[in-house]
Amino acid sequence: MTREQILEIDRYCQEHGISLQSYFDEHGIARHQYFIWKRKYRQQDEQAPDSGAFVQLQPGGAFVPSKMPPAKTSGKAKAVSENPESYLTVDIRTASGTAMRIQGNMTAAHLREIISAK
Repeated sequence: MTREQILEIDRYCQEHGISLQSYFDEHGIARHQYFIWKRKYRQQDEQAPDSGAFVQLQPGGAFVPSKMPPAKTSGKAKAVSENPESYLTVDIRTASGTAMRIQGNMTAAHLREIISAK
């Protein structure tokens, strides 16, 4: 499975409020394969240096995060903000060369809004 497929499955299940197992059953995906690949990509992310990167967005295309979200741990759940904010700097450059910098505390929802703005 590709990184993009793993992230798309996670996004789909979250947006539609269905369990991963339901998705696997409906699409004929072996549960163990999904988790093997997800763990592999997460380990690659942990070993890679943490630096900013440029992401080219295609018109009408979907943005796919470059890193795997953290694994859910079993046991007693900790109180964690569902939509944590981080101080980020986002540099945007259009094909014509126009540039814009946005800085501040942002959540994943803020980034999706910025990326999907037309």
